[in-house]
Amino acid sequence: MIQFQGDDFFARLIAAQPKLSKKMAQLAAFISENYVKAAFMTTREIAAASGVSLTTVVRFPSLLGYADFDQLRESIQKLVKHDLTGVERLRTLPRHEDRSTIALLRRLVDHDIESLHALAQSFSEQPFERFCQMLVEANHVIIMGFRYIGPLVSYFGYSLQKIRPDVETWTQSDSVLYDRIRLMKATDVLVVIAFVPYPADLVALVRFAHQQQIHIVAITDSPLSPILPCANEALFVKPGWLDFVGSLAAPAALIHAIVTQVAANREDEARERLHALMDAAVQSDMYDRAATAYQLFRNHMFVWEQDEEDEQAEPQHTP
Repeated sequence: MIQFQGDDFFARLIAAQPKLSKKMAQLAAFISENYVKAAFMTTREIAAASGVSLTTVVRFPSLLGYADFDQLRESIQKLVKHDLTGVERLRTLPRHEDRSTIALLRRLVDHDIESLHALAQSFSEQPFERFCQMLVEANHVIIMGFRYIGPLVSYFGYSLQKIRPDVETWTQSDSVLYDRIRLMKATDVLVVIAFVPYPADLVALVRFAHQQQIHIVAITDSPLSPILPCANEALFVKPGWLDFVGSLAAPAALIHAIVTQVAANREDEARERLHALMDAAVQSDMYDRAATAYQLFRNHMFVWEQDEEDEQAEPQHTP
């Protein structure tokens, strides 16, 4: 069963749904459908636009666990920042003459750091372990994600192939994929990665796979994601949306953790495959030996120097 984590407005709204009166449900529907606009409206404006009383608007936040409407509005504004279209995000950037390159880089890095912190704070161990265990036990793993998610899917597939066999990636929509889903077995697992805006062709494929009773695990960004009802297990992470180019730093970190956990669960096989890949790389002169050896040496020296500094920093105990 999927569990919602974190301070997501829609997650709170779904949890509070059974407790809402008719007027509260009417207000909730208005905010859900118009949250980009509602994020910057006053309580009186929302009351008038939704057709409910001001008292209903004022009482609404407490049902969702917010202290007041300002806190609820702040939560919605975070969603708006995430869900703006590329054109709208581009309009929010400072004009060229008002920005510097280093300031832009720092802004982007700081935003990625915030996304990584949000992932760490909302991380839930049990769904993560169930997700990884399904990848451990699967006979065949297919990872699917389209458009700007494509590089993330390729990274996931490349990393997972290093530690287990029978991994496949789908990064482009094709009608042939319906045939391939139809031929999947009960021991196979389909991993779907989808963030807003959700590609319609991917959603259709996921729904078809669900109809075929395929085991599906999802990496997505919201409890309202259209692929969520089809998933046996799901992990939530939000890409960084500071401008018209989405950052995949946080999703990539989550995938790194998944692959590491799967490797730990398949330790013997993972070690054997990594040794085989290493031998193949050496025998085929796959990498520039001099540069690679030097870089590995520098990395080793850095770790060794750090360990030595830590040992010197430790207090000396005399008998």
